Amino acid sequence: MNIEQKLRQLSKTTQHQNVFSVVKEVTNLKLFKNSRDLSRLQQFYISYLYFYHDIYMDIELKKVNPKVLECELYEDAYKIYKREKKEDNKKDSKAKDVHLVFSNKKMQKPKRGTN
Repeated sequence: MNIEQKLRQLSKTTQHQNVFSVVKEVTNLKLFKNSRDLSRLQQFYISYLYFYHDIYMDIELKKVNPKVLECELYEDAYKIYKREKKEDNKKDSKAKDVHLVFSNKKMQKPKRGTN
């Protein structure tokens, strides 16, 4: 097992996720002694903490089945699916926005009340 896989396993645990949640909410707590110039390992660890935090949030919100945590392949596939779905939603919303801008309908001016 390489270091990156170990960091991934650690960041998936409830204990590390709880620490991560507390550190995010309390401003004077730090995850590491250094707050700048993070090492590559620290960057991997933080990345995986966010990765699993996002999956656990989706499980709590019933957006995905907890079985996604059974294997790394499922986890990665779910994150790819979620990213692609988000990109598709952005494309759809841009198309709708353009349609609204170039609509043939006349906009009515708001009526001013007489007080």
